[in-house]
Amino acid sequence: MSENDDAYADAAPAPVSTGALHERFVLGAVMSDPRVLRDVQAEVVPSDFEDLRLAAIYRGIIGMVAAGEGVDYLSVYDHLRDWDVRGAGYDITDLARWVQEVPTTANVGFYARQVRERALARSLATVGRSLTDATEPGVVLQDAITRLTEIRDRDTHTSTPARTLREILAVPEEEDTYDWVIPDVVERRDRLMLTAGEGVGKSVMLRQLAVLPAAGIHPFTFGIVEPIRALVVDVENSERQWRRAIRRMADEAAMRGRRDPRDHVAVEFLPKSDITQAQILGGIHRRIDEVQPDLVVVGPLYRLAPAMKDEEDAAPVLEALDSIRERGVAMLIEAHAGHETSRSGIRNLRPRGSSALLGWPEFGLGLQKDKETSSYGGFQKYSLVRWRGDRDARPFPAKFVRGQTWPWEPLAGY
Repeated sequence: MSENDDAYADAAPAPVSTGALHERFVLGAVMSDPRVLRDVQAEVVPSDFEDLRLAAIYRGIIGMVAAGEGVDYLSVYDHLRDWDVRGAGYDITDLARWVQEVPTTANVGFYARQVRERALARSLATVGRSLTDATEPGVVLQDAITRLTEIRDRDTHTSTPARTLREILAVPEEEDTYDWVIPDVVERRDRLMLTAGEGVGKSVMLRQLAVLPAAGIHPFTFGIVEPIRALVVDVENSERQWRRAIRRMADEAAMRGRRDPRDHVAVEFLPKSDITQAQILGGIHRRIDEVQPDLVVVGPLYRLAPAMKDEEDAAPVLEALDSIRERGVAMLIEAHAGHETSRSGIRNLRPRGSSALLGWPEFGLGLQKDKETSSYGGFQKYSLVRWRGDRDARPFPAKFVRGQTWPWEPLAGY
């Protein structure tokens, strides 16, 4: 280990804001893997950085890549004096720390978008202050309109011309085949949000949607399918509760499926957390790196996010979840239904919190206890109802009962 490495190991990083962390994560990711620079450049320009020294480093790295130079924290350090950064509070230990602290380079697009969003907010605040301090309203208003137009155009991803329908349809039809994770249920990058009232059994259904496919069993038809790998991020239940709930299902799936699911479902137990915080989201991405899942189950949502009362609250939460989806997985999200009921006493199954949740997933489903029982055996019936329209056709079963072999079994004829 070199003297510089010793210094890095002993150094204690000073607390920094979330915005500054995202700027450092961007640079750390690029120094760790220069191939991600293209993804960063699609989101941010140097002037988006609030810290002008970091902007200079980012600009310099772009120049290094354009010149064909190798990029890592040592080669970047050698250029700091040329970029008027060395001696301004950043040293080789800082660069090394940024590389080590970046949660995952796979999430660099998310970090870059956070930098861009903060830059946009600063620009809008500047325009707002100019209007507040106006001494010549007409002149200031025109200047504000010009600046807002520039901000709008800068933040719009329309650098390429719109494509004609002929160009869109020129892609061979076979390339549009479904990339199923669970056939007729979810394909890669699908987001399915399941809601229900307390104690109805949505957690059990989501476990069934993870464990059975991991064994090579379809979770609704119970036919044999291609096995998958699943990662469950549980923010509510303990390991002991999981053992009690899952043992019989895992045993049955191992006996009836193509393989034992116990080696192909990973479970991450978290306390109540804020997924918008870099260390929490980064930890989930590290688990994705380790497990390489096809399916990620997350929730319940209210324990992974601060209060989401409006779209402004929801935006960073949904962006964090989308960064998981961008890993090429299908994602199932558990959420609690709101407390409102209809005049007939039926609970509204739309997710609790911001209305932004209503339009976000591809599929919004709610599990609801019926007032009637099934005609055979007198079992209690449950309905799977849509609280938003599907973005694609899916033959989800409409009625379920608590099953004999599996926790949830569809009723024939629905």
